[in-house]
Formats: sequence, structure tokens, C-alpha cells
Amino acid sequence: MARISIVKLSEIEGVKRFDAGRYRTSFLKLEKNLKKITIIRKLGYLVVEPVRTGYTPRDRDIYPDDIRIHFLKTDNLREGVIDFENSDSLPARSLAENDYLKFKDVIVTISGARYDLIGRASIFLDYYPQSVINQNIAVIKTDENLLSPFYLTIFLNSKYGKEQLWMLCRQTEQFSLSCREVEELLIPLFAADFQQEMETIAKNSFNLIEKAKSLYSQAEKLLLEKLELKEFQVEYELSYTANLSKAFGVHRIDAEYFQTTYDGFMECLKEHSKIVKLKEFIIDFQKLKAFYEPKVGDFLLTKDVMPGIAYVVKEPLGGVTSGDIMLLNINENKINKEYLAFCINSIIGKLQVEREGGRSGIIHWGPEQIQNLQVPILHKKVQEEISSLIKQSHETKQRAKELWEEARRKVEKAIKNEIRK
Repeated sequence: MARISIVKLSEIEGVKRFDAGRYRTSFLKLEKNLKKITIIRKLGYLVVEPVRTGYTPRDRDIYPDDIRIHFLKTDNLREGVIDFENSDSLPARSLAENDYLKFKDVIVTISGARYDLIGRASIFLDYYPQSVINQNIAVIKTDENLLSPFYLTIFLNSKYGKEQLWMLCRQTEQFSLSCREVEELLIPLFAADFQQEMETIAKNSFNLIEKAKSLYSQAEKLLLEKLELKEFQVEYELSYTANLSKAFGVHRIDAEYFQTTYDGFMECLKEHSKIVKLKEFIIDFQKLKAFYEPKVGDFLLTKDVMPGIAYVVKEPLGGVTSGDIMLLNINENKINKEYLAFCINSIIGKLQVEREGGRSGIIHWGPEQIQNLQVPILHKKVQEEISSLIKQSHETKQRAKELWEEARRKVEKAIKNEIRK
């Protein structure tokens, strides 16, 4: 059924917009409610400099001696956090000092192919690595005497922030809004003590995220130390040779499969641990039907698109899987499930999956390849220690998420109460 909203011409005089998407009923209601709030202010009056975007420099080639700087794009921003691990890089020589993000800069996505790609907001913290943003992300520098950047980040991730950004954006080839339109955002300017409370909760959440990362890193360090792989460097040779008999033996003739680093890694692995194929731990091996709802304790493994990602379900997910995931019933008398998943997700599994795919973006990881994955077996006590660190990391991350949700709910409740006055 078609939805119709009627707006008088006099009501859009200051908006200077005639596209129908701007006047959806839900947007009009949102704007009307926010304007009821006596403490509402436009963002443009709460910043110390105009909102700006980043850009993509022409010179992006990276040479061996270049200093690499994180280049953040839409996919690197999530609710309150930044994914540096999967970001691109730029050479420092192609950047100017003003391009770099500074402590307490608030960044938000303002361009994307879908509505839900608009409004991903995070804050840049003082211990983050040097980073710049592209043209699809805006950076906001608040006047901290009026507006806490931590409170603003929470607000932008609330329904009142996201829906305003969706309301202000327009669809041409994709959804987007300008920096000046970002400055039109209506911000409830709560008292300093409320903003400070939200800032404290946000900081506690971010600290827990860093603690979770540290626990995970400890597990990685322990694994590599026990396998004496700490000093191993993945180095890809430009040229190498392989015997024809070896090619026939593995039924592969693609050059990438015979990269010397793969054999070097496996030799090092076998030298310092007992190696067992994954199939020795599997009681049951099945491709999940679409819409399967994972249960706590399930061992899941991706086989397509991004193969080789293992996960032991720790709490009800409230969702269903696609057909690209395998369910493995693991014999826990032979190996710790959490340790096994960790090995698969580590360099041990990644290099083996990479080799099978020829470093060309593997599309499908077959059952035989999965079952022949080689897993190092460490002492049971070490497996349990690694498993404990992984579980602690997960629990800490969950607590961080709960704190963030608490802050977002408090902001939304406070705004709702102001609207009702």
C-alpha cells in the first residue's frame, strides 16, 4: 500500500528541498518532536570549526620504506568503534598534517549505497593509530564547553541521531548528505552532568574493548610461543620452483600453491608440535540448511565467500544461518573446541586456507579440504589456558557492548522525556 504525506509549501521554505524522501511521515514526526525540546540546538553552533570530510589522494602507491597510515572508509566504522585491522593504508608522504584525525574527533559516515550505511558514528581516541578518512566520512570537532564529543557519538548512534541523518540525506546515485547538512542536525543540549555521565559510561565501554583485545592478544602470544612461531615471518617469494611430481601429487598446477612460505610454515609447525588433520576430531560433518538457528555450544565454520572462520556459539544469537556455514560436531575428548576454533582463525588456519585458494579470494572450501586442515596439538593444560583467555575476551567484549547499549538507552529515554514535557 502506497504511503502519502502532504506538506504545505510554506513549511518547506527554509528547507530548500523538494524531493519526496525528505518528507516521509516518520521524518516529519521526528523533526516536529525534536523541535518541541527547549534545549535543542543545531550542531553548527556547537562546533569549533566547520564539519569537513576526508578525501582520497591521487598518490596512493606504497613503497617498502613508506610509513603506512590507516585509511578509514565506510566499512571500517561501526557503532562507536573503528575497525583498524581491516582498513586500507596510505603512505604518510601523500598526506598533510591537517588530514590526520585528532583525539576526540567524532567521525560519521555520510555517503553509501543504502540508508543503513549512513550514520555510523565513532570517536577517535588518543591511543588509536594514526589515521585519515575518505570523502564518505565527515569529521566533527565539538566545542567541549558546550558539547561532549562522547555524548555526541552516543547521540548519533541513537535512533534520534540516525533518523535525522537519514532524513537529511538525499538519493541520487547513492544516499548522501553534505557537511553543511550535517551541521543542521538538531542536538538536545543536556546539562553538563548528564553529558559527563554518558562520557564516563562510553569511556568504560571503550576501556573494556581494549581489555578484550589484550586478552585475545595474550592467547595469540601463548599459542605462537608454544609452537615457537613467534619469530616466523610470512614472506612471499617472487620466483620459486616445484617438482612436477609434487604438482601431480597434490593435483595442483597453479603457481601460488607452491609458494615457499607455505612449506616453510608447515615444516616449522610440525617441528614443534604434533599435527593432526581436522577430520580426526569430527564426529559429524554437515552443511547447514538455510535458516538453521545455531544453539549454544555449536561449532560453526564458514566454507564460502570468506572461508575458514570458526566460531563456538556462546549465547543465543537470535538469528539464523545461511547455507555457507558448516556445523561440526567435535569430539571434545580429543581437543578443546575453543582452542580448535582459535587455531583455525589464527595464522595456522589462514595460511592453509589461503594456499588452497591460491591467494585469489577463495570462493569455495570443499569438504575434503576442510577435513584435511592440519591442526597442532598442544598439551591439554595449554589448550584450556588459551580457551580461558578467549572466553574472558568474549565476556569482556559483551560487557563493553552492554555498557554502550546502556548509554544509548539513557540518551534516548532522556530525549523522549523532553519531548513529552
